[in-house]
Amino acid sequence: MKILIIEDTEPISKLLKLHIEKWKHKVTVVDTGKKALEIIKNEIFDLILMDIFLPDTVAYDLIPKMKKEWSGMNIITMTGYSSKDVEKKVRSHGIMYYMEKPVSLVELKSIIQHMSKKIDN
Repeated sequence: MKILIIEDTEPISKLLKLHIEKWKHKVTVVDTGKKALEIIKNEIFDLILMDIFLPDTVAYDLIPKMKKEWSGMNIITMTGYSSKDVEKKVRSHGIMYYMEKPVSLVELKSIIQHMSKKIDN
């Protein structure tokens, strides 16, 4: 699968990239919403794994803009600053999963494997 990680905390993005590549997936990393919008204009990703709070935007503002490019995006959001209000706002945009940091790599691997099987079928 082709996966886009949108994460501004470099140690987290490096760790996610390292593990996801070990699971035999192609990974691209960007650290702002602006860069994410630029890259999805030219590439299609099977899955987007994104931090909710980015330096230049928040996921619940960015997701609708991304979905204008391609409405069928599979999105997993993650945050270290969880609240029911934030979760509700993000879920209202049709995300697949909402994960709290620290992200469980076991859970993430399971989700990615499930997605990969759906895409292959």
